[in-house]
Amino acid sequence: MKILIRCLLCCVVPLGTALAQEGEQPSAVAAPPSSLELSSDRTPGERIAFLLDVAQAYVTEKDYDAAIDAYERILKIDPTNQQARYIIAHIYISAKQYKKAETMLLELVNETPEDFKLWNNLAWLYATADDLTFRDGTKAISCAHEAMTLAPDDYHVWSTLSEAYYVSADYEKAYRAITHMASLAARYAKDITKESVEEYNEQIRKCKRALDTAKMLNGEDIEE
Repeated sequence: MKILIRCLLCCVVPLGTALAQEGEQPSAVAAPPSSLELSSDRTPGERIAFLLDVAQAYVTEKDYDAAIDAYERILKIDPTNQQARYIIAHIYISAKQYKKAETMLLELVNETPEDFKLWNNLAWLYATADDLTFRDGTKAISCAHEAMTLAPDDYHVWSTLSEAYYVSADYEKAYRAITHMASLAARYAKDITKESVEEYNEQIRKCKRALDTAKMLNGEDIEE
């Protein structure tokens, strides 16, 4: 296990935090204006382009409320805008607006069921929601399995699957999933951030502690 953790640490490169686990750093944009009010002489396309830049700037600053406001303005102009819908669904989770996140993700999954990232984000919502009304281990595992079937070598998916098992108190499967994630990340991750490495290492330790505790309670031997 220590080897796996060291492998993860060796993958660190100084990149910005990825959005919705895309692995892409948002492009630098100027600080957003103090008001999002736009002149009436702009075309809908121009207004959307402006608001996308503004929203991206807010996301970079992790000002999720302001980002949501900008994306929702885009969706008032064009309710079918795929980019805005895709990103805002993820931001709703970060902002703990779980009902909106679930509604948007379910709509997107229904439209593009082959997109594993949508299934992964939906699984993450069910596995990690602070609001217990939305936390559901069974749904989390089901959605994570859908994502894994579509992208079996994506380490983000295995991290989510581990969390889904963990919240379902299946600590052995959670630990197996997270150790497999570590091996995939060591093999394939080229743009993983230091922040992500620290989060994954903590997830590994958390699952190992839970598994060891469960084994001790059952009188089983603990693997070193």
